[in-house]
Amino acid sequence: MKKIIITILVVLLALVIGAFSYYFYSLNHKTRGEAQEFIVRQGQSTREIAENLANEKIISSALVFEIYAKLKGELIQIGVYKLSSSQSIKEILAILGSGKSSEYLVTIPEGWRVTQIDKELAQKGVITAGDLLKIASADEGYLFPDTYRLMPKTPAAEVRQMMLDNFQKKTEGLTITREEVILASIVEREAKFDEDRPKIARVYFNRQDMGMKLEADPTVQYAKGSWDPIKTSDYHNISSLYNTYLYPGLPPGPICNPGLKSIQAVLHPEKNGWLYFFHKTDGHAVFSATLEEHEENLKKYQ
Repeated sequence: MKKIIITILVVLLALVIGAFSYYFYSLNHKTRGEAQEFIVRQGQSTREIAENLANEKIISSALVFEIYAKLKGELIQIGVYKLSSSQSIKEILAILGSGKSSEYLVTIPEGWRVTQIDKELAQKGVITAGDLLKIASADEGYLFPDTYRLMPKTPAAEVRQMMLDNFQKKTEGLTITREEVILASIVEREAKFDEDRPKIARVYFNRQDMGMKLEADPTVQYAKGSWDPIKTSDYHNISSLYNTYLYPGLPPGPICNPGLKSIQAVLHPEKNGWLYFFHKTDGHAVFSATLEEHEENLKKYQ
């Protein structure tokens, strides 16, 4: 009986090895297939990429590709690639690991300022560092954050127009003023969770109605040129019209490029009488109607 079991196990192992060898051989010896576009997106796992390759008929087996990729230890790069089912998995993996895509997929997060966008695009090889900054500084607030497909060495003017056009497309049907974009940019930098956005927007509207200064920390950070945490002394030592601790009303312009949720929060702020808020360690905001209540909440949560 023991010999029979051993024989069966050996046969099964041989079948598995044979099947894998067959798939590997067939995937490395193809003769036809037109090139097609394949996208690798940020955050995708090797398994997900392998499954997408199989779904698009570029490879025959997602499992074999996944195993081969993990054995090789190749880091697959995000981008848009031209691949063909005539290519072997070795060739396909080499292309995906090279980073030499026909186009780059560049994600611009909500809340970035134009200096950050310029730096990211330059690092990706889309533009020359500083080119976007030269022509788009005045467009702060209107360079819509999104994922863009961009060719290497794209003129900065073309990138700028693409982002401005996207802002118009995403806000189509909305009546939004420059002042609202400015406030939306502050909300974008302040809010850590979506449910807090309309609440924070209302706080600033309430402060304006009361004739209070906005006293928004992100405006001081913008004036300093960094999103790093500020010091208490910065409230009074940073001499800039963007410092809303020193100057009343809105800053001269947007402090970042807000996403649609922050814009909508400003257009539809939550109804409340709050004038103060701060963030707990988990990022959620705590709101208060009076300074006394605000100070009590600070003692409670901080």
